[in-house]
Amino acid sequence: MIELAFICVFLGLLMLFARKKSFKKGMSLFLAIGIIGIILAGCGASSDELTKEDTPATTQEDKTPKLILNSESTFESDENGTVTISGKTLPDAALTLVASSQPDQTDQTDQTATSDSNGNFSFEITEVPNDGSAVLTTTWKGQNKSKDVTYQANPTYKAKVAKIEQEKQVAEAKRVEAEKLEQARIAEAQRVEAARIAEENKKAEEKRVADQEAAAEKARIAAAAQKEREAAEQREAAQRKQAEEQQPADNQGEMVYVTATGKRYHFDQNCHGLNNSNGETQVTLSDAQSRGLTKCKFE
Repeated sequence: MIELAFICVFLGLLMLFARKKSFKKGMSLFLAIGIIGIILAGCGASSDELTKEDTPATTQEDKTPKLILNSESTFESDENGTVTISGKTLPDAALTLVASSQPDQTDQTDQTATSDSNGNFSFEITEVPNDGSAVLTTTWKGQNKSKDVTYQANPTYKAKVAKIEQEKQVAEAKRVEAEKLEQARIAEAQRVEAARIAEENKKAEEKRVADQEAAAEKARIAAAAQKEREAAEQREAAQRKQAEEQQPADNQGEMVYVTATGKRYHFDQNCHGLNNSNGETQVTLSDAQSRGLTKCKFE
């Protein structure tokens, strides 16, 4: 209101000098305007005092700055797949970034940070092959403020990740195929080895059976031959005995061949029984029999 009083005085002076010919009238007008300005100034002062009395005292909370959170809504990763989420808030404010999980992306842990003395802050999310979203929250002296942000995968990094993934799939397919081929080769080698062992076992068994049959046949033949020899010897002995019994007495003077140590006499000097003798002597049959000699089995 004081300002209004001064304005009124100024206007009065202007009117005064504008009417120089009627100075008295101007002077009266000036005084009237001045009085009015003083009255208005007094009323304004009283009004200001009343206003001061009616207005409550400013609280400490009105002096506390209001928390802000300024940042872009969308960010893009660089060619290495790193997203930098930055912005501005009040100095020394606590911040938290919670990134949502995305397919084919390593789960990102919650990140925390504190703004610098100018209120600047930044977070980094690494290895981002796909677009995603996150919630950015700042806290300062009991005040909280949050903002949803999104980030986009860099096309170059995305293509590189896709190529690496494709190469991994191709390598894995080759590994699986090679493993199958190796398993098939091992199985075939085992089958061939098993067949070889089975064939060897079969041949060994056939040989064993054949040898056993041959040995049995040989033993049978040997037993038959032995039996035949024994039968022949028995027949020869019977024949000799019969011949000796039927031999006339005058045959006792018949000459036979004997050896110095032999136990047999031989009618034939070329008898097989004399093959190993060192010399034979010719005596009469009766003489040989009286010595206890018997007739050779080969005759």
